[in-house]
Amino acid sequence: MRSLGLAALSLLVLPLATAPAAASTFCGCNGEVALSFTPAPELTAVLEQAPDAQGLTRVEVHAVLVDVAELEGPRGVFQDLGGYELELRITGAEPLSVSKQHLIPYRDFGARPTQCLVGTTPGEPVVGQPLALVKWQLVFQGEVEDVRFDLDPAGIISCERTPGCEGSGASAMYVGTVDARQEGYIFAAGARPAVLNPTGEPELEPQPCTRGFAEVGVYQER
Repeated sequence: MRSLGLAALSLLVLPLATAPAAASTFCGCNGEVALSFTPAPELTAVLEQAPDAQGLTRVEVHAVLVDVAELEGPRGVFQDLGGYELELRITGAEPLSVSKQHLIPYRDFGARPTQCLVGTTPGEPVVGQPLALVKWQLVFQGEVEDVRFDLDPAGIISCERTPGCEGSGASAMYVGTVDARQEGYIFAAGARPAVLNPTGEPELEPQPCTRGFAEVGVYQER
């Protein structure tokens, strides 16, 4: 397997104090990360789940990158994911345990089980198909209701350190690969939440990413 390389990891995955700001270029919003109780390609945003015989409510939550447009820019066509950054946010109940399982070859520098600061090895195609990124396994004590899973924008280290990203509504960020010389081109993504055991109509409005790639103008739709 080819390594992502230190260049891309320092741009997205590692703390950016070691990387010059000019080394990365914000390219705007492209795609969303959908949270789902089932694996891709079938995505399920609402689940009813009762406790098991041990009195524990167990659930899996998948993060899937979807709706990525094929773009062309300074380094040609953007097709492959070289690394990504996101953090799961859980509201409505406190889990007893959270564990993560990556669904693609990875190097993860996330300090918390909810956090992903990932470089992929090698790159993964992101255009024209859902890309499963990570699966979390969560355990709750007893019955739980109205538990919401979304992405925490505060968990994206790179956004505040990438000129142009602040105010874009980014919930996740990703970069291209070293092989394509696109490791310095950073895209933002919105998020689609998921709700466990809703007691009424679940709130499934997405967290929009608002500064699109067409507005930024580094990459354009092919």
